[in-house]
Amino acid sequence: MMLQFGHHRPPRNVMDKLAGVQPLPRGETGIRSRLFTRVTFYWYSHCTRMGAPATRSRVVSRPVALACIGMMIGLTTAWCISTVARIPPIMCDPVAAARSRPDQGFILVGIMTAAKYVDTRAYNVWKTWAQHINGKVLFFVAEDTVSIYPELPLIRLKGVDDTYPPQKKSFAMIRWMADNHIDNFDWFVRADDDLYIRGPEMDAFLRSLDPSRPHLVGQAGLGNSAEYGLLALGNTDNYCMGGPGVVMSKQTLRLLSPHLESCLSHLLTTHEDVELGRCIKRHVGVSCTWNYEMQKLFHNNQSTATAYTGSLHELTAAITIHPIKDPKIMNRVHAHQRAHQLRQLRSKRMLLEAELMDARSPSLIRVQPNKTSDLEPWQFINNQKIIFCADRVTCPRHTVELSIRTEASEIINQLFDEFNTNARQRGRVLQFQSLQYGYMRVEPRYGVDYVLDMILWFKKFRPPHRTTLSVRRHAYVQQTFGPLQATEDETIRSNLRTFSNMTHEESTHPQLYMILPLRGRAEIFQRFAAHLRNVCQRESGVSLVLVLYDNEEVDINRKTAAELAEAVDVKIIDMGEAKFSRGLALSKGTEHLPPTALLFFTDVDMLFTCDTLQRIKQNVILGAQAYFPIVFSEFSPESWSENDKLLADAFHYGRRRGYFRHFGYGLAALYKADFDRAGGFNTKIEGWGLEDVDFFERCLKLPNLRIMRAPEPGLVHIYHPIVCDPALPETQKNMCTGSKAASLASIDALVDQITQYV
Repeated sequence: MMLQFGHHRPPRNVMDKLAGVQPLPRGETGIRSRLFTRVTFYWYSHCTRMGAPATRSRVVSRPVALACIGMMIGLTTAWCISTVARIPPIMCDPVAAARSRPDQGFILVGIMTAAKYVDTRAYNVWKTWAQHINGKVLFFVAEDTVSIYPELPLIRLKGVDDTYPPQKKSFAMIRWMADNHIDNFDWFVRADDDLYIRGPEMDAFLRSLDPSRPHLVGQAGLGNSAEYGLLALGNTDNYCMGGPGVVMSKQTLRLLSPHLESCLSHLLTTHEDVELGRCIKRHVGVSCTWNYEMQKLFHNNQSTATAYTGSLHELTAAITIHPIKDPKIMNRVHAHQRAHQLRQLRSKRMLLEAELMDARSPSLIRVQPNKTSDLEPWQFINNQKIIFCADRVTCPRHTVELSIRTEASEIINQLFDEFNTNARQRGRVLQFQSLQYGYMRVEPRYGVDYVLDMILWFKKFRPPHRTTLSVRRHAYVQQTFGPLQATEDETIRSNLRTFSNMTHEESTHPQLYMILPLRGRAEIFQRFAAHLRNVCQRESGVSLVLVLYDNEEVDINRKTAAELAEAVDVKIIDMGEAKFSRGLALSKGTEHLPPTALLFFTDVDMLFTCDTLQRIKQNVILGAQAYFPIVFSEFSPESWSENDKLLADAFHYGRRRGYFRHFGYGLAALYKADFDRAGGFNTKIEGWGLEDVDFFERCLKLPNLRIMRAPEPGLVHIYHPIVCDPALPETQKNMCTGSKAASLASIDALVDQITQYV
């Protein structure tokens, strides 16, 4: 390093003598000797050029050199220590790193919202994607806006109201971000409360750009067909559409902020995003990004009525997603985003595990069978429409279930996303065309295996080899199950109690209210009452709400209820001579019960066990889960086998005795608060059936309420003849006759009848 400062290097032994250093033996070298030699030679040359005698350098050069080296080492060490002390600790999660510096970060997102949306849309944004931004998210509202959520970070803009269009609010928000955080963040986003931002994707995208240069990023717009040419834009001008979000670099905001007030006082249109783009073009000199790809990255779905209610594959390439005005759809998109991140992490983990020295290479044989029953058969899928199988009741062929079709589509989309990861660099792209056929099997302990035979388009888009070919390829896919996750029931219920007024005792030992509508049928009610009295001797915490219609047997029913009240808490609600409606009767039975009451809608023809009541209490969770048991329904006793007729009680499940009625939803258990959230029963439905199906569909659409549906051996529906009123509406009449036919006899009994005539 120092040789460049000298003139002519003297012989090594001369140099060593001048430096007072003994020469090393031949072949023995070291860093220390070379370092001292070079430094000493520099000082020797310097002193000689200055006219200092060579003998003096023997006295001065070595101490001075050592002192200089010591000073250099000391200063360098001190500088390194002070620099390292100023570096923040490295975190794997940039979001966690941003939270450790609440007033600094990479991205600052400003969201405009109004008083009527601050506790709905805005709060839902705060609880979903805002928690995964590498930076900070603030909500800008009018001066007098209040929220019921104190944790929501609101910025109240002075002199601003909720007037629409919000030009003043938009410009005031951007000015506030510039005045308070221009040096704390690299990127600034203007957003609305119906926008979803995929934080990791936004972070990765902006890392490729330089925030110290002016940038305006978003989906470029020129106005819709009715506004085109009327927005006073120049021939080469555009603006970033406000809906999908507007991203500005630090330098853009720095140059823009002094001119915001002037631009606000010279508006040419009522569109705040147009005026913001015009102001940036005039005073910063940049326009919104002209790039077709921005339509995918900053996604704007124009079909707002059905936006994001179907497949969400279109969101795979998106960074921002707009518009999402329904909190339920926002939660759905957020769940999809988190699942996508989880799949990426699992895939990365598998790739890293595959690089280990002892990792096993992928194989279609995940389990070595020891006997015939260990071998899992493959199912054959024909063009994603028909599935051929050999081990199910529905075999040999049936239509592919929706779950399999959806999963196959997701797998194909994921495959091609991985194929096209570096498509731009490779100059080619693969596009899925059709599925010829496929195989699928489930290995219960490991995952799902697929063999897919696909037709795809192979496109080269780089000249001079541009071409499009249709090719056929085989893909072997293994979908591995994740690790088992288990949570104690008490933990779930404890977490849910934080959102309700229930005490611990009410949650762990709830009072079960059986709601029973009744008109006539005195003898059947006596059987029901006797059975309930016997069960409740062993199971406490059960009440009966009897919704009673008048008829000639009403006095007998009242007497039976009075006798039952000696063992069970019974409350009677009189309906008088009103026309019988099961939905109306069940609704009346719940009116005077508290929101924390556990409801069980039942029927007078039902028999049940003590274990059934325990399972109902365990399977129903306030605000989280409702239970629709599948009951065992008896066939007509005339069709029973001789052995079935000899059995004393009803809790036997032979094929000729009855069947689990999977199409019935009349028996249901849920809390009163969830019943009210679902909107209750349709009280306009009269006559036989339909009210249960309507209510079940309401519960299915209820957010955050899981439906548990399973066969319940402890619930038996005793056979009785079904009479279908000819005056019933067509839909109810068809349901009634179908249920009547299904309940007459088993297929085995029908075969016995047919063989008599063969």
